[in-house]
Amino acid sequence: MALFKEVFVQEIAALVCQRQKELSGALGIVPVHDGADQLSATAPLRRDLELLMQVTNGEMIRGDASKSMLDSVEEALRRLVGLLFGNVLQSPVNIPANIPDDFWSTDAGILVSRVRWWLSPDELITISNAAALAFGENTQANRMRIARAMEKGLLEWIPDPSVSNPQQNRRVLRSQVERLQEQGREGIPPAPALVRVK
Repeated sequence: MALFKEVFVQEIAALVCQRQKELSGALGIVPVHDGADQLSATAPLRRDLELLMQVTNGEMIRGDASKSMLDSVEEALRRLVGLLFGNVLQSPVNIPANIPDDFWSTDAGILVSRVRWWLSPDELITISNAAALAFGENTQANRMRIARAMEKGLLEWIPDPSVSNPQQNRRVLRSQVERLQEQGREGIPPAPALVRVK
């Protein structure tokens, strides 16, 4: 498992600074910039990244974490994803509906995935399990319904870092699947009917 270090913090800082320059340019504001993309020791982004790196590097034990710490990690993750993928319209960033697939193979994607797994180890279930939970049985049609709900952003998914096949590594939150089940499966299109030709 690769350890995240200071160089990762600086890479994220450089991306954020580049975006800040683009936005400043669009507004006609001359950015105040001293030529370095270094984050100060007290920058909120640095604090968030350091907390997330502690989780990802295995420096924090999930079972020993207090509710307050879990909430802090969840908020740091939300802020990082919002900063990386948010937009000026303040539209919510659904993981991963608004996140390109190739993000998950980057260092930032690996960090986000590992932190989500640390936060929700018992909550993440396979697509097959989600189909059985939501629709009563694990059939191809029901798995396709779950896939469509993921594509629409109704279900957030996270890649399982222990599974290398991208077709089989997606996991969804059990609580979101249960919410869909309670809502009467609204928003999930029914499976297409099979037509037999005689």
